[in-house]
This record gives sequence, C-alpha cells and structure tokens, in this order.
Amino acid sequence: SSGFHERDGKPYCADCYNDAFAPKCAACSKAITSNYLTALEKMWHTECFVCRDCGSDFSTGSFYEHEGQPYCELHYHAHRGSLCMACEKPITSKCITAMGRKFHPQCFECTFCKNELSKGTFKERENKPYCSECFDKLVSNQ
Repeated sequence: SSGFHERDGKPYCADCYNDAFAPKCAACSKAITSNYLTALEKMWHTECFVCRDCGSDFSTGSFYEHEGQPYCELHYHAHRGSLCMACEKPITSKCITAMGRKFHPQCFECTFCKNELSKGTFKERENKPYCSECFDKLVSNQ
C-alpha cells in the first residue's frame, strides 16, 4: 500500500495505521481493511468466519454459537454433549440417556440382536445394552 495516513497530526504508513487504528478480526486479530462481516457481536474477515473446530465455512448460511464462538452443527453438538453415541450425529429432538450416554431412540439397540430398546427395559453388561432375552442367553452360556 502506498501513501500515508494522518491521525492527530501524525503521519503513518498504511500498514502502521491499520495495525494501530483499524478494527481487528475476532478470529485472527489482524486489521480489517476490506470485506468483513459482523456476527456474534464481533467483526470477522469473511474468510475467518468458520467453524472453530473443523474450519468449514457456513455456506448453508447457518452457524451455531457456543461460548461466543461459531461452530458447524456437528461440532456445536459435540461441545454441548448432544451427539448420539451410536451414530455420532446430532440429537435435535427425542433423546434416550442410558449408561451415562445419549442416543437417538432408534439408535439405542440390543448389542446382540439389534432390536430397539427404546420401548422397554434393558440390561447392561460390560457397558453394553442388551434386551432381556439376549442378556439371559449371554449369562446362561457362561
């Protein structure tokens, strides 16, 4: 950049002026001198406004905020602890919590026969869920 800028009667080269007085990007902390966007009450270079974890842009137009930072849907749910332990996809509606973990109802199934366990009780062995029938077979075979 050529020329100089003046502020309070003092001359500055363009780089020094921008470093001292231009607004800073919330992600990279560098001066914003052209295209930018405002989100989460902060200013960002357009190329810096990406998921904090994976770096993907928000081409769909939507992002998720967690602790003041932007995230894609997957990483937002990962930080919030709302990913299904079976399929590793976000849980956005009904949820089963069992064995200290969360599952989509259709993903909570017997380890052996793969039938859904969401409608009744289950038994646990070695941190794995079983329906009563499969659990009884497992125990009787030992």
